[in-house]
Amino acid sequence: MNGVEVKPSPIEGLGLFATRPFRAGERIRRVNIVREITEDAPLREDLGERIEHCSFPDGKVLLWGFPDRYVNHSCDPNAYEWHEGSDIYIVARRDIAPGEEITFDYNINLTGGTPIPCNCGAERCHGVIFGDFFALPKAIQREYRPLLAHWFVRRYRHLIEALDAEP
Repeated sequence: MNGVEVKPSPIEGLGLFATRPFRAGERIRRVNIVREITEDAPLREDLGERIEHCSFPDGKVLLWGFPDRYVNHSCDPNAYEWHEGSDIYIVARRDIAPGEEITFDYNINLTGGTPIPCNCGAERCHGVIFGDFFALPKAIQREYRPLLAHWFVRRYRHLIEALDAEP
């Protein structure tokens, strides 16, 4: 798995952990996309497929496979997903040490989701995963602005422009 392993997580269930150091900005790995979820090919809960294992780029629903489906949420993540064409990469947001759990903020590139409780344990934990980028505090929206996917910025241009225009 080249630098990552899946093991029990203090955040929830299983998590994805670094087995070697990663530098800020380094691509950790290309996400293993199993397939697009559609009306003709719905999630198969009987096979362990869950909506929590999906990403939602530009109106699609993509099921992530092993090991990437085990990236847990953190309100102060050390990684993010980067969209490049039809590929999605896990990229280090800051330096990651061997043994450290690789985490995302699930609110990035997402709107209209259902809020769920958060148990990430980060110092700046909100206690909830909002399911909506625009529900995050403005300071955090600005912090995450460079991490947003091009399709997300295009789709929510008016809200992003308003965010960029605020002092």
